[in-house]
Amino acid sequence: MISTTENNIGAGLPARSLKITSPEALDAAIGRVVTLKIKYTAARAEIDQEIAAMEKRHQARLTALTDSIAAEESEVRDYCEAHRSELFTEKKSRSTLLADFGFETTPPRVETTSRKIKWKDVIARLLKLSWGKAYLRAASYKVDKESLLSDRDKLTPEQLTAAGIQFCQDEQFFIRPKLETAASTSAETK
Repeated sequence: MISTTENNIGAGLPARSLKITSPEALDAAIGRVVTLKIKYTAARAEIDQEIAAMEKRHQARLTALTDSIAAEESEVRDYCEAHRSELFTEKKSRSTLLADFGFETTPPRVETTSRKIKWKDVIARLLKLSWGKAYLRAASYKVDKESLLSDRDKLTPEQLTAAGIQFCQDEQFFIRPKLETAASTSAETK
């Protein structure tokens, strides 16, 4: 018998004997592996079917909860927007026993300066600008928005106008439950 360390297989591991000792035994082992993989695939498919069936059974309840959440959040957001100056005097967010909520700025993103300017126009503009090729992905020429975002502090308003792009951020309302407190409180209200 040949140990695995003698073949430089599994170097540093303890030597072990090979159980396959002939081409016929190799064929039989491959057959066992294939059979096990087929059984695994069948079991995985059965599990996936059960998951899909379970999701389908609960979909109406989840949809109703999603709609209720959206309606309640909309009311909270509307109230907070209407009373923003009183509710958020020092910060754009507040904290309660159950949640943190307020307004936050979304991450920056790259957009064209107007709807009339299409991304192919931005690509053409960037190709003409001496500094523009650094913001294009090679081969098929796509705008490299990640590079633009990382250099947004370096680019001047004139450069952005020449390229036909702008950096945008929005403000969005959020409610983030404090899960440890909210879970115990919701258990009490059931």
